[in-house]
Amino acid sequence: MVNLSTHYKPSTDTKSPLFTEVQRYRRAWMWVLIGLAFSMLIIISVVQWVYFPAEEYWLSFSSLALLGGMILLLAVLVYQAHLITKIDDGGIQFRLFPFQWFYQHIYWQDVEEVYVREYDAITEYGGWGIKYGQQGKSYTISGRFGIQLVLADERRILIGTLRPIELEQLILRLLYDYELK
Repeated sequence: MVNLSTHYKPSTDTKSPLFTEVQRYRRAWMWVLIGLAFSMLIIISVVQWVYFPAEEYWLSFSSLALLGGMILLLAVLVYQAHLITKIDDGGIQFRLFPFQWFYQHIYWQDVEEVYVREYDAITEYGGWGIKYGQQGKSYTISGRFGIQLVLADERRILIGTLRPIELEQLILRLLYDYELK
């Protein structure tokens, strides 16, 4: 654990992040489920059109189109989902698109502690995404490591990372560089 409350002021140079990570949601099981749902929709459509008269259809054409559209929308959301994390000497910025359109900014002056830790998304937060748990709020998309922030107002935020070693080295380097100045 590293205490940053006395070390950092927000930087005016936000043009060159020291760390940038983009994580995408690419879990195979999710695509299998979406594919199965879409396949079942097609099978139901074909079976009712081939074997039943129009008066006995289980689902109308508009219902099938609506369900197909919802499955397609879910597929697009899953495909587009990504977590972007940027760190510079002034703080950390992150967003989980498409659920957050704008970056959230946390300045180092507002952080009491920062460290990289291993977490269990299911047991601690109930899964990946933007979640609330007993450990605070999490922004995760995959993996089991994250940067834990404890803010001055005692809020806890976990931001997932697939590059924990690089991130931990950066945090230590930022502290070391700043303390030497």
